[in-house]
Amino acid sequence: MGKEDTPLQMDMFSGELVDNRTRQQKRQDKAREQPRQIEMFSQREIAQFGVNPNPLMPLSPNTRLLLIPEDPRTEEEIEQDRQQEAEKRTARMFAETPPAQKTKPPENADAELVPDTTTLALVPRGVVAVVVYGYFSQI
Repeated sequence: MGKEDTPLQMDMFSGELVDNRTRQQKRQDKAREQPRQIEMFSQREIAQFGVNPNPLMPLSPNTRLLLIPEDPRTEEEIEQDRQQEAEKRTARMFAETPPAQKTKPPENADAELVPDTTTLALVPRGVVAVVVYGYFSQI
């Protein structure tokens, strides 16, 4: 109720209009003026008497619940994906390079040989491999 709708009474001694409602009546009128949110569910749907809100599954102590991931792919698709992943992770043993020209041994045998630092095999990190450097690659 707005100020104009409030029932006012005439004060006997001063002649002024006075609001003689109780605090509770004023509070109720104020609450009625406030906007109300519309409920999404009725009270009947929210409060269900006699229903356990947290039901327990009847399980024996020996029962174990497991989560099993489901893969919608067929066996052929799974095998194909495994093969592609294995090919990606496999290092090539011999790089496809043009045939190397035969090197001549140095004419001066006493001269110091320059070690060859070309890597002959690339392997993923964590794999132990022997990589041959230096004089052995020239023999």
